[in-house]
Amino acid sequence: MDTGSPQFGQGFDRPTASATSAALAQVPLFHAAWLFAAGITLAHWLYLRPGLLLIAVGLLATLCCVAAFRAQRIVWLPLAALWCLLGAWCAQMEPGPAPAPALAALSDGLLRTVEGTVVDAGPIRSEIEENLDEPAAFQQPSQRVDLRVSTLESVTDDFDVQSPTSGGVRLTIRWPLPAIPDARLQPVLQPFRCGDRLRATVRLLRPEIYRDPSAWNRQEALFDQGITSTAAVNVEQVGLEGRSPAAFIACRLSGWQHASTARLLALPVAMRRFPAFLRLTPDDAIMLSAMVAGDRTYLTPSLRVGFERTGSFHMLVVSGFHLAIVAGCVFWLTRRLRLPRIPATLLTLAASLAYALFTGFATPVQRSLWMVTLYLLAQLVYRGRSPLNTIGFAALCLLTISPRSLFGASLQMTLLAVVAIAGIAAPLLVNTIHPYLTATRDLRLTAIDPGLPPKIAHFRETLRVFSRAFEETRFERLAWRAIPFSLRFVLRVFELLAVSCVVELAMTLPMALYFHRITIFALPVNLFILPLLALLMPAALVTLLAAFIWPSAAVVPAMFVALPLHFGTWLVHLFGSVALGDVRVPAPPLWQSALFCALLAAAIAMARGARWQRRTAWAALLLAALAAVIPRPIQHPHDALLMEAIDVGQGDSLLLITPDGKTLLVDGGGFGGGPHQAPQDFDIGEEVVSQALWSRGIRHLDAVALTHAHSDHMGGLPAVLRNFHPDELWVGNNPRYGPYNALLDEAAALHIRVRSFRAGDALTFGETQIAVLAPFHDYQPGPEPTNNDSLVMHVTYGATSVMLEGDAEAPIEQAMLAEPGLQSTLLKVGHHGSITSTRPEFLARVAPQWAVISCGLHNRYHHPRPEVLEALQAAHVRTYSTDINGAACFILNGKSVTADPGCGWQQVP
Repeated sequence: MDTGSPQFGQGFDRPTASATSAALAQVPLFHAAWLFAAGITLAHWLYLRPGLLLIAVGLLATLCCVAAFRAQRIVWLPLAALWCLLGAWCAQMEPGPAPAPALAALSDGLLRTVEGTVVDAGPIRSEIEENLDEPAAFQQPSQRVDLRVSTLESVTDDFDVQSPTSGGVRLTIRWPLPAIPDARLQPVLQPFRCGDRLRATVRLLRPEIYRDPSAWNRQEALFDQGITSTAAVNVEQVGLEGRSPAAFIACRLSGWQHASTARLLALPVAMRRFPAFLRLTPDDAIMLSAMVAGDRTYLTPSLRVGFERTGSFHMLVVSGFHLAIVAGCVFWLTRRLRLPRIPATLLTLAASLAYALFTGFATPVQRSLWMVTLYLLAQLVYRGRSPLNTIGFAALCLLTISPRSLFGASLQMTLLAVVAIAGIAAPLLVNTIHPYLTATRDLRLTAIDPGLPPKIAHFRETLRVFSRAFEETRFERLAWRAIPFSLRFVLRVFELLAVSCVVELAMTLPMALYFHRITIFALPVNLFILPLLALLMPAALVTLLAAFIWPSAAVVPAMFVALPLHFGTWLVHLFGSVALGDVRVPAPPLWQSALFCALLAAAIAMARGARWQRRTAWAALLLAALAAVIPRPIQHPHDALLMEAIDVGQGDSLLLITPDGKTLLVDGGGFGGGPHQAPQDFDIGEEVVSQALWSRGIRHLDAVALTHAHSDHMGGLPAVLRNFHPDELWVGNNPRYGPYNALLDEAAALHIRVRSFRAGDALTFGETQIAVLAPFHDYQPGPEPTNNDSLVMHVTYGATSVMLEGDAEAPIEQAMLAEPGLQSTLLKVGHHGSITSTRPEFLARVAPQWAVISCGLHNRYHHPRPEVLEALQAAHVRTYSTDINGAACFILNGKSVTADPGCGWQQVP
């Protein structure tokens, strides 16, 4: 990795403080970029009227002109304010992502006819559907289709017409279950294609969101893609109206991408007779299609997890590094063909643009294309370019186009990586390793030695001594090449190690902030992954081209892909399997993030200085990384018991924190609602429950309780166990079956103690008392989990208490009536507000003042049932429901209960 090695006579002088200041002054665009970003940040937290900002910009511009002529020493002050206000003005002028208003208004769940054009279509896949009343899950073919709406049915008391409407709808089109079990005899399903004009009768709904702090917001993600509503529909309700030529280019590119994926996925069959180390497996082909074609449709969580744990997931996505490799290969090839620099540069830019469009033109690829373009153009017009200045100019362009992208993880990580390399790693290497790298060249040229620093001159003389000794052997011709080459290789390895270390330390903040990870093994893994990727990508590109032109010949370059790909995946799985290699942490608070940025800025300023300043730069970088991961105290009331009902949709997950900070999570949410755990691409334990816990600063749970083994209570717990390593897992009397056994195996692998409770058991948990009310000692579960398996607990703090009923139904409630001490201040309503629970007799004995229901909006079971809500209202119980209120918190201070709707966090409208 060449970060700007100096030529002889350059880079060997000892830097001074004045030289450092002059070097920083030579990057005005870099300073303009971070000031512009500061203005965007200011506008994010404080609303400033665009009109007033524009007037202030004009006044400051005038002041800058006056200062340039009258007071040049202080011209930087109004100039800095000008860039800051320009950033704020751009941020205020940028329209935010918003749903199409007419389409959003009609996304009310009523049956409507929608017409539009398919702008993106995925492949037909088999998804698992599950219903509580069905004994087993089944697979149903489905296809994801994004529709650009042209008309939508509008119904009133007076008319029913198709009204012109704009916006995007994401349809999940389902085909009926095959009547013939044998897959070979099933009819071939015809997928819908990009450009098809469709007419469908659907129930449009706004995307469901989880109203918890820090939880992933699907609605915002779809808005960014131009999607306002979603719907699921059977294929019988969808009619093909013809083809639309309007989206020809986009559809053709999408078609090429999907076709390339299909051909890459076919390679394992063509290579089935090859030796294992030269053969692509189906998983290899899926990873190859993701990293070279940008198609992550088939990339399952099991394939992703090892790369995520080792901080090497960038290998599986078309990122800036991939695009840089493509541009580098094209530029190298054009120069080898002796094309002049200008045509070579233009051809490289054209090829890079074509590849970016082919892979979907995702936002990170667009940014990388900007970077590559500016770098190559800078080479043409200005050879003595400053990397930080180029980065500053690229950042200014990107932030001007989309100021909001500053708050996205992708742009932040891209800019942090390149700034760390150009601003810290490169200056450090120029004054440490690079002089020795340069000194290994032209050893026979002794005339230059007197002008070099003594250490470098002595180093060159030592190399000559070894070369002369080696010259006396039979390898005389290699004497003056082998030793310098070997040393350059070793120095390059140290260079790569230093650059990787700087980047990994700089990535600490975004990794903790957005991914809640400290990837301890990211440094050694990426030391191998990055060179491997540089070798793998050219072979993968040749494989992709061959798959298009001559599919049968694609197996030849695919063999050269298999070797580095197998080694890379082996390395990832080796380090990813080590439990201590992936530490999960809460997001740092604002003051820690600010401290990180200040220390990073200090490292950039010091990296160009004298030796003591360079050492200070390393220390500042290490302190910045530590500042990002300093543990913070758990957020909870210190004089009360906190119970938080986490919004997990149609499921249950409850967090209890005692006044002395003991933490208990009851259930982990999930999908389905029945005994069979359906595999999902979206892990609610990772994306929702863990996010809610991290938002409170929780790193470790004292205990996790599973009420019963239904998927809507147990589905998110494996991720919770891995992320928070609780001391104990509490269970009731559950039947042993596949998913439940897998959870117990996960607990055993993580060395978590499993405790089984029955009615009559009691324990002290922090400053609270917990009494177990069910299951009873004589209760025998059936072959599969049921609601009546529920572990029911009564938690008491002072004169206040909470009843955690799980999904216990009427028979268990009736049996519990014989037990004393049922009265509770707060009731977690059983079975999501179903009519099968919270029977009048039980409600009367519990006599709660407050109640909370955990259920999903528009759920198919119609929970909570009106009868239950009416009974709670009649008993004057103040009730919250997560489908309406989102996450709800209750503070039990030992005397009374206080509700905190939204848990003190801003609610999503």
